[in-house]
Amino acid sequence: MSVAWEEIFDNFGVKTVARTDKNKSAYVPNQSQRAAIEAAGHKSGSARPAPTFDVTVLFDHQIKSVKASYYYSERSTSANRAPEPRMGHAIISNWLNESDKVVIGNIGTQLFAVKSIGVPISIESITQEVVKRADKKTIFDRARLATGKPKKRTVQRDDFVRNPYVVAAAIIRSNGKCEMPGCACELFYRDDGIPYLEVHHVDSLGQGGDDSLSNVAAICPHCHREMHFGKNRKKRLEVLKAHISSIWDL
Repeated sequence: MSVAWEEIFDNFGVKTVARTDKNKSAYVPNQSQRAAIEAAGHKSGSARPAPTFDVTVLFDHQIKSVKASYYYSERSTSANRAPEPRMGHAIISNWLNESDKVVIGNIGTQLFAVKSIGVPISIESITQEVVKRADKKTIFDRARLATGKPKKRTVQRDDFVRNPYVVAAAIIRSNGKCEMPGCACELFYRDDGIPYLEVHHVDSLGQGGDDSLSNVAAICPHCHREMHFGKNRKKRLEVLKAHISSIWDL
């Protein structure tokens, strides 16, 4: 099953990097890739050195973008062949390798590249990666195009059945205060007048943690999100774990 790249990019092309591309450090994009490059505003010319620009790289944990240039190759008078557009600079000298299957596509003026082997086929997963790497203009231009109701989908998943007594006991133990040491966030109140807190598993259930009072903390929404997404979440988790270990049986 192949990726529906046309649902991601305005224009795109797919090509396998040839040995001559790599050996000459001059990648020859195919016609569809040239359409994407030029739609992003990069016109090939004969002037050398050609201007450089950034290509946003997807699904690469080491780099976010790579430098590229776009130019017409020079031919000898005896070659009797028309000049062809090529891409130079780090995109081919450092990033691409022989036999890589590379997708080059554009969204407006932002140009993207991705090595397609091993990329998830889910449009949602790829779109999320694009959003992570896209610039503000690309994000807002696409957001303004969105209209109407979202599509629906059927989701099947396995969820843990949490013990409601553990949840209730953690809320009671908290005495209406976030159990994250040092938290100064102001709590809001539920309809029943009880301060709103969320029960978080210190050692996650997905990683084999127990659904027990010694492994949960009643914390505010801010601290809960930080436990999942904050850059200091590991250090904060150790602080929370030590605190819960000292008070869980109260």
